[in-house]
Amino acid sequence: MLAMIEVNLLPPEYRPRETTNVPFMATLVLGFLVIGGLFLYWMKAEAELAELKGTNEALTRRKEELEREAKKVDAVKEEIERQKSRQQTIIEISQSKVMWSMKLEQLSSLMTDYKNFWTQSLSLSKSGGRGSTLTMRCSAANSTLNDIARFRDSLQNDPNFWYHFARLDSFSYTRSALTGFKNATEKYDFEIKLPVQTGEKAK
Repeated sequence: MLAMIEVNLLPPEYRPRETTNVPFMATLVLGFLVIGGLFLYWMKAEAELAELKGTNEALTRRKEELEREAKKVDAVKEEIERQKSRQQTIIEISQSKVMWSMKLEQLSSLMTDYKNFWTQSLSLSKSGGRGSTLTMRCSAANSTLNDIARFRDSLQNDPNFWYHFARLDSFSYTRSALTGFKNATEKYDFEIKLPVQTGEKAK
């Protein structure tokens, strides 16, 4: 069969106009609006995120600066407390009736009977209340615990040395090898604490 060809012979002004696909156009416009809105929202979110990052970095730097300053302040406070403690100790020693130079002389005299004993350090520290404590850190080579006990008894039995002290607190000791000495292979390190009398006797 031959195909039929349809020819519209009407003039253009009389021909029916093609209708616009309204639903399609509406969907297209709505899609552009949604995409535009999402783009604007993304741009705003990016700007806010960048601002928050900048604020966070600034706050982090400020926090680090404050922490460094706080450490400096803490160090200054600790140094002030140490200086106050030293000052208080000096004041207590200066106001004390105990003649510490004489005490050291008496201690030195006592230790002449203990040839293998020596003093590592002596310190006077403030204890509870308003009293002070003399701490002795000593060592004894080629000796026994009985020798150390005799040394403790000697401190308490000497009336001149013992006069200003309230008691002799229990002490701790360690035993270790000693090298470089021909006549001794080991030593004892021990500590003795002597609280100072705070009553009439100390005067």
